[in-house]
Amino acid sequence: MRPRRGWTLIEILTVLAVLGVLSSLAILKYIDLTRTAFAAKITGEFVTVRLAAYNYEADHREQWPSETGPGVVPPEMAPYLPTGFAFVRETYELDWDNRSPSLVPYQLAISITTTDPRLLHALVQSLGTRAPYYFNGNKLTYVLIDESGNY
Repeated sequence: MRPRRGWTLIEILTVLAVLGVLSSLAILKYIDLTRTAFAAKITGEFVTVRLAAYNYEADHREQWPSETGPGVVPPEMAPYLPTGFAFVRETYELDWDNRSPSLVPYQLAISITTTDPRLLHALVQSLGTRAPYYFNGNKLTYVLIDESGNY
């Protein structure tokens, strides 16, 4: 009997099938990890806006930035945010909510609206849906000060 050289077609197809399954699992995991990282970035943006609002309030004796609408940076808050910080991004939009500007206690919140359900799911998994985070439809809201004046 002469020694066999090379691979059979069945062996090659088996190796290709195993590599295909492994690579598809790796790609799906990569997509999940990128969404989780994106959710962490958005969480950091929540913190950035929150700190800018607190700094503005500290400098202006219990006055808070005004409500400007979704996707618009309040002009009063702009000096307290990093240069070039925008509320409108490719896949989501931030909103500063000053729901009671003339009343004390205030109700302040930061919201994110997105059309990407997987991103919203990653945010909900990361942040949860309990206070101070509230989830409704395609919007996640982070309440800074509730109706009772609690921080």
